[in-house]
Amino acid sequence: MDRMLYTSMTGATEMVHAQSVTANNLANASTTGFKKDLAMMIHQPVRREDDSRHYAVATTTAQDFEKGNLVHTNRSLDIAVEGEGWIGVVGKDGLPGYTRAGALQVGADGIMRNRDGQMVLGNEGPISIPPDSRVEIAQDGTVNVFGTGEFEGDVSQLDRIMLVNPAPNQMEKSVDGLFRLKTGGEAPPDAGVKIISGALEGSNVSAIEAMTEMIQISRQYEMQVKMMKTANDLAQRSSSILRVTG
Repeated sequence: MDRMLYTSMTGATEMVHAQSVTANNLANASTTGFKKDLAMMIHQPVRREDDSRHYAVATTTAQDFEKGNLVHTNRSLDIAVEGEGWIGVVGKDGLPGYTRAGALQVGADGIMRNRDGQMVLGNEGPISIPPDSRVEIAQDGTVNVFGTGEFEGDVSQLDRIMLVNPAPNQMEKSVDGLFRLKTGGEAPPDAGVKIISGALEGSNVSAIEAMTEMIQISRQYEMQVKMMKTANDLAQRSSSILRVTG
């Protein structure tokens, strides 16, 4: 009975964790560049290594690095990474981070940022756009600035967006949604990474699959709760029998 109770209890705990992860995925089914989270669990013995009773422990959530669908916007400041690679930005904590979300904008201060307000990194640091300029981003990430008005026709290469390509197993997601190297520090620029201008990479979460998964998790949770009740009922009956025969 004790083993059955532990099994069902840890199973229910695992389902709660999985439900939280799946709910977050569903909420980000339309978030640009979002990578699906995967609920990861490990089993630990209750006391000793040879203990037959184990309980589930939630580990760091892993990610599905499959690419999302490409959405063409024809907006010059929208970019999508073509194939493998990441866009370098500065997180709110001041540390470098990496993302596939390429909906960029230029603030009143001239700094290029993504929609979360994180500064976009160039090879020379955060990218600053001169006022009254038109911006185009080349396939290699080069930021070209075109003059307007009396400076119409003037073109200059301002900087190149920091594009990197570390292996997925070297990356981990931070609480701010950015990916960072597990070892810390910065990933080196990779000239082989290319971008598509006028397009965005969508989330790799399927809303239908996530909703189906939520239903399955709810059913599994209910099953684990029923097992816990059954284990408790059996324990009470055993105690009653012992009292009668004792």
